[in-house]
Amino acid sequence: MLDILERAGMSHCKPSSTPVDTHSKLPADGVSVSDPSQYRSLAGALQYLTFTRPDIAYAVQQICLYMHDPREPHLSALKRILRYLQGTLDLGLHLHRTSPADLTVYTDADWAASFSPACTEPLFKILLLKAMFGRTEKYCSG
Repeated sequence: MLDILERAGMSHCKPSSTPVDTHSKLPADGVSVSDPSQYRSLAGALQYLTFTRPDIAYAVQQICLYMHDPREPHLSALKRILRYLQGTLDLGLHLHRTSPADLTVYTDADWAASFSPACTEPLFKILLLKAMFGRTEKYCSG
């Protein structure tokens, strides 16, 4: 996180208590940013960071919607995320390597035999290193 803050020139910025402004919607218009490639680079770095910082996932998703044509309001939203990170450097998920890297998939083996249109989706759960990262459930009514 510190390297992202340094790349943005915000390693000593004032922290924000939230990653997104909950009172207003991010507008699609505004003045174009002066360096769109830096915006894209920082947005991509934040996107990667969401693996260990799921608390910023929504805010990052919102700024990534405008990577093709970033405007000043989008850059302000990106900077707010960075200010939030500055104030929460000690938060995040810690991923540790375990041995061996087990991948376990559980599925409903009889899902195809269901003739109910409400039950046509397969059910599955994927566990990697004993942590669930994918799941779908469909409850059938008949």
